[in-house]
Amino acid sequence: MDIKAEIAARVNNLPPEMQEEVLHFVDSLAAPAPKGANGAALRHFAGCLDRVSAREMAQAIEEDCERVDASEW
Repeated sequence: MDIKAEIAARVNNLPPEMQEEVLHFVDSLAAPAPKGANGAALRHFAGCLDRVSAREMAQAIEEDCERVDASEW
């Protein structure tokens, strides 16, 4: 059995809601990766933060990022 047939057979055995998850996953694989700015375009920002501001920003990121506030949404 080739890979496409194997995938189809396995997906066919999943419940409809899981088949939809597989479809979303396949779509995400096929989507082009977002394109960011290249390093040269960002070079003019180098050195724009003083040492104190950089430290404050790093501290704020550590303290406040990646937390979940269940009442926020």
